[in-house]
Amino acid sequence: MATLGGWLKQLREDENDFLELGSEEVVIDGKVFQRFAPRGSAWAASLAAAMRPHLFSLGAATLAMAGLAPRGAFRAELESPLPALLTQAIGVAAEDVATDLAAVRAAVALGDERLAGLYASSQAPAVWQLIAALGPLTRAELARALGVTRRTASQAATTLEKADLAMLRPGDHALAPKAAQRAS
Repeated sequence: MATLGGWLKQLREDENDFLELGSEEVVIDGKVFQRFAPRGSAWAASLAAAMRPHLFSLGAATLAMAGLAPRGAFRAELESPLPALLTQAIGVAAEDVATDLAAVRAAVALGDERLAGLYASSQAPAVWQLIAALGPLTRAELARALGVTRRTASQAATTLEKADLAMLRPGDHALAPKAAQRAS
């Protein structure tokens, strides 16, 4: 059974330089086309490890996720030892998760504060949590996500507008969260 180190070595030896950004020219039937460059091997290896960790001897709950493995781990000559590179990448990812969790907690607290005492749609807190986490959603998307009617989603949207938590975005009329600032 292959190990993660073995896969990393193979990727370093078999892959060309990364082509993650920009575009590349491709010749098809004598014609030149521009296309986005494919994602590099770091992305592919992280995705493979996340999807099938047992193939890499990582067990069932791996920390390797697409986008987490640093590009430096795939260079022919490592700038730092592999464990140090991975430790740093996991630390950065953990800080990002902590930031996201703090933002979610603040959004939930703001929603609780602003919806307290209002006669509100019973779905308003759930709609607030969805748009605070995912960003703007149409009433149809909200209805599908919550398993309610569009009318119920519209009532929740109206409640969130009255609580000054959200607004309808011009154009597509998606319900968008307002800046998460506590009322003074």
